[in-house]
Amino acid sequence: MENEPAGAFDFQTVTSDALSDIAGYLPYLAGGLAILLAGWLIARIVRATARRMLGGVNRILGRTFRRGALSGARLSTTAISILSELLFWTVLLLSAAVAARLARLPAVSGWLDQIAAWMPGFLVGVVIIIVGYFISLVVGEQVATSARAAKAGQSALMGKLVQSGILIAAVIIGLDQIGVDVTFLVALFAVSVGAIFVGFSIAFGFGAREYVSNLIGARTARQYIKPGTMLRIGDITGEVLEITATQIALDTAEGLTLVPARMTDESAIVIVSDDKSEGPHSG
Repeated sequence: MENEPAGAFDFQTVTSDALSDIAGYLPYLAGGLAILLAGWLIARIVRATARRMLGGVNRILGRTFRRGALSGARLSTTAISILSELLFWTVLLLSAAVAARLARLPAVSGWLDQIAAWMPGFLVGVVIIIVGYFISLVVGEQVATSARAAKAGQSALMGKLVQSGILIAAVIIGLDQIGVDVTFLVALFAVSVGAIFVGFSIAFGFGAREYVSNLIGARTARQYIKPGTMLRIGDITGEVLEITATQIALDTAEGLTLVPARMTDESAIVIVSDDKSEGPHSG
């Protein structure tokens, strides 16, 4: 048999080499598939466990917070499903990344490694937002309750503002943890908070001006006027019954009259008499 020319195609050798390569690669492929299958099973277990645990959290919230801001705070069925699916795909992607590396698929393993490296940060960001939401409810309710106990006006609004501020801060922190550039959001939040505080300061300044004037007027009135004094303030004449923190209570011919204390500084005051017998109702 004559020798084949140099460089001639040897089909048998090529086929043998290919089969040898395939046979050598099969263990890696089988290992990768086994890892992927195990990861899929673990991911299903994690998803089912997460659903049960989140349902348990709802039951605990229902028993613990029967009243107040958290009385209606529950994770909806949709939220539970989303969180459970996120955990499922996180475990599956991590398993796929390990499987691709074991199966010697560098292109696929590199892409999956990037996703797997991003997923934990994403989950942490979501958890921060959820926890921040519950914290905002509790703190907002406490602020509103404290404001009501102190008899401060707009207590509900104050609670909502505090709740919104905490929630927005949690969202910004969560997005930053996920990897979203929050520079613009931080600047917008700072400007918004500044504008709100300036607006409140201006509103408080205008609203408190008369209140402070009444406080000063009442303090001045106590230095010169005693209960029982017959007094004329402007066109109002009556017997002083009491000087409160912001008002002067007069017993006039028309009945009880409350005069703003600031009128002691804004109008002429005439002390008619210190004798109660000369009051408007004396016979």
